[in-house]
Amino acid sequence: MVESRLYNYKLVFLSCSLVTIMMSSCNTGTESVNNCDFQPGNRNFAWQVDTVGWWPSEVGGVWAFSDDDAYVMGSIFQYDEEGEFIGYLGLHWDGIRWSPDEVPISEIKHNSVDVTGDSFYMVSVGFWDKSDEKVGLAEFNNQTKAWKGTQFERKGALRGVWTDQDGFFLAVGDSGMIYTKDGYDSEWLYSKAPSEFNLTDVDGVSRNEIYIRGFLSVPGEPNYNQLWKYDGKEWYKLYDNQDTTGIYLQLGDALDPLNSGVGDVDSYRCAATDSLYLYLISNESFLITSEGQSLSYSATNLSALGLPLRQNNRTGLGIDLFNPNDIWIYGTRFNFYHWDGLSFQRMNIPGIPNDDVQFGQQRKMIKTSNGKIFFPTEVNSQVYVVVQGVSN
Repeated sequence: MVESRLYNYKLVFLSCSLVTIMMSSCNTGTESVNNCDFQPGNRNFAWQVDTVGWWPSEVGGVWAFSDDDAYVMGSIFQYDEEGEFIGYLGLHWDGIRWSPDEVPISEIKHNSVDVTGDSFYMVSVGFWDKSDEKVGLAEFNNQTKAWKGTQFERKGALRGVWTDQDGFFLAVGDSGMIYTKDGYDSEWLYSKAPSEFNLTDVDGVSRNEIYIRGFLSVPGEPNYNQLWKYDGKEWYKLYDNQDTTGIYLQLGDALDPLNSGVGDVDSYRCAATDSLYLYLISNESFLITSEGQSLSYSATNLSALGLPLRQNNRTGLGIDLFNPNDIWIYGTRFNFYHWDGLSFQRMNIPGIPNDDVQFGQQRKMIKTSNGKIFFPTEVNSQVYVVVQGVSN
């Protein structure tokens, strides 16, 4: 049912003298008491590429509980063993193959846009029914193996979801909608951001420090973007290129870094120094820093640190931060770059287009406690694979 190709490919380690200032919001190493030091991120993987969905599939994301226990969610179309073309809402990886058997459509009835989780609980957000345009999400408890689907009455879709990995989940969506879940057994509660933008990306340092991107497309006008900080009670508008009144983050007017309307946000706070490192990935990509909870920020364009996306006329699509020296940034035309604490290096993954001509959507990358990578990517129009990278 699933086409699988295994590649062993040793990636060359490249180093230079760039200052190590990259930080992460998802730490898998041990933070130094004095300076938040981490070991350089690994660049040496054996890659496996599995085709999981053919046109007209759309994949929302993947979550891995372990190396041999992962779920990819979305609207996924495959031929079954009898040759019948069937749609699924998710597939399970058992260490051998991706199978639809363990994802009950009758329970969740949900099309995924984004996925997150912790060591045993997963949440997938998106829409319940495209024709009805209702918000929906799915939850899965990997200990009880119980699925739960929820349809909300509000129109639109949830576009992003984040967890503190301790039972708190926050989902963002169209027209400023927010849904929170505080505790694995609690219900989802609705609230409203002070914005009518579609909220698309969310990441947090803690439940009291969350960063959210918003996007608004107006016919005949430029794309508009916002960046918000939410502390659980108050909202702070850090950036807005539609209404710049009272914003805290100045990124210049000559080349609007967010005008493309795509991108990502990620954050890390070094506990030892109480320093914020906030990453904004888009047409121009930035590292934004501040001390404590100050709303006074400094911004460094990542091109100055060696990220060549803008020099190559490419836009940033996303970022995954696993520790300060293990950061993946990807851009249009299958440009994957890795920061190991010393340099950016382009990562060529066998089985993924590498000609800088093709375009495909990438979803969030997940890394297990053993260092194994999972991430979905589109390789042709609405044809998706899940890439697995086993650390060498």
